[in-house]
Amino acid sequence: MSFQNFLNKKFVLLDDKKNRLFLVLFLLIYIIVFLNVFVPFEIDKWAPDSYGSKFLSLSGFAVVGAAGIAFSQFVLRKWFHREHFLVKQFIVWVIFELIFLTVLLTFLYNNVYDIPSFIHEFQFNLKHTFLIAIIPYSIVLLILSLFQSKSELVELKKESKKVVLSNELIKFPDDKGNLKFTMPLKDICYIESTDNYVDIYYLSQDRLKKELLRNSLKNLGKIFEGTSIIRCHRSYMVNLENLNLVKKTGQKMLIKLNHVPDLIPISKTYQEGFKEFLQMDA
Repeated sequence: MSFQNFLNKKFVLLDDKKNRLFLVLFLLIYIIVFLNVFVPFEIDKWAPDSYGSKFLSLSGFAVVGAAGIAFSQFVLRKWFHREHFLVKQFIVWVIFELIFLTVLLTFLYNNVYDIPSFIHEFQFNLKHTFLIAIIPYSIVLLILSLFQSKSELVELKKESKKVVLSNELIKFPDDKGNLKFTMPLKDICYIESTDNYVDIYYLSQDRLKKELLRNSLKNLGKIFEGTSIIRCHRSYMVNLENLNLVKKTGQKMLIKLNHVPDLIPISKTYQEGFKEFLQMDA
């Protein structure tokens, strides 16, 4: 994948509000611990002690930072209609968040009436805000990414299991839901719609045979979800397990199936889906 394609990918890790809340809480706890244990950049000298407590003074920075991120993730995203991001948009948003936090901290802990001093402190604070916040922010994204990968793996296993099970026998009901016959998925070649009926073409002892069923391709499409049988035309569904050839002639695309003498058309409506499924160039 090229870097440009990576930047244009959807960024979904913080689409869920629970994940955003996790981000805010993790930042709060991490920064409180980090500032009080390591006291980086002599941060204890940035603001006077709160009621004589160094812990409260340093924790105040973490509370302000977490509150700023919460405001950004739950309020500003809604105001700016940013419920979803591309990767490049999210990078810009993170930069915006860090600048927003820096302005907030500089406003609270410095003299806003002394403009030159305020600008100087803003530049100083921006660097340290980035250095302190970027590590826990990255950790949260890594954790969420791992959970997402695990979830996708579970879903993939479910889909694989579904395909394996459906590979054994496919049940064919009529339009009233009454079971008419069953056959192995691998033996099905294609299905053709004829008025209120469909013809099921299948292999039996290497010979092409046909069964007539009162039903529609739309209804059968629900049965074949997750299998190798897909729609290629308003009148046809084909089993890609028996695919022999996909032929392009000008703007037309045709399918050749094993043991089937006739070519089956792919209509323009389904061509893009076929190209993507078969990883063909446009």
